Amino acid sequence: MSRWGEEQRQAARRGVWRRFLAALGLSPAARRADAHAAACNAGAEGERRTAALLQPLEAVGWKVLHDRAIPGARSANADHVLVSPGARVFLVDSKLWSSRYLVHAAGGTLWHGEAGHKPANRSRDLRSVLYETDLIARALGVPVQPVIAVHNAPVAGSGFTVREVPVVPTDRLVEVLRVNDGPPARREAAALARRATVVLPSY
Repeated sequence: MSRWGEEQRQAARRGVWRRFLAALGLSPAARRADAHAAACNAGAEGERRTAALLQPLEAVGWKVLHDRAIPGARSANADHVLVSPGARVFLVDSKLWSSRYLVHAAGGTLWHGEAGHKPANRSRDLRSVLYETDLIARALGVPVQPVIAVHNAPVAGSGFTVREVPVVPTDRLVEVLRVNDGPPARREAAALARRATVVLPSY
């Protein structure tokens, strides 16, 4: 058999094998698609849980905006943008991570997992929230404080800061937001909330 004929036969075999794996949901493409879908589902569930936690703040004068588009960002969205009664703006990024591993920081890097447990480097998540924070601050013309809120996974020290971003377990989220608010500035807060609603439309 010619080399060309042999290559055709091998290609056919690979095609049959790929179709077989795909039928079983085991092909690399299928695994990537499943992983992406699982991540999206986890992200949506984390956002729903955080939204429920933030709801009581609205009764005491906080403006809470969920799932907002960010000017200048092609695909990124803001999970939760809050304007406090003190006219301070917070960006809360929800994370629903495995409860098996600890979330911690080392050397300015955010990690999920410890040595010996294949720790996941979460630097991308940290860069993403800093990028979104910068764009929102530019759009609103005021400083924005990012916060990463972690569901399920334990958080070292009941919360820590990495690259000026607080990382907190969700049972401390409302407390952290309230503590970092300033003195009441109702008029400024109302104007800022109106601007945020317009500048950051629903995603």
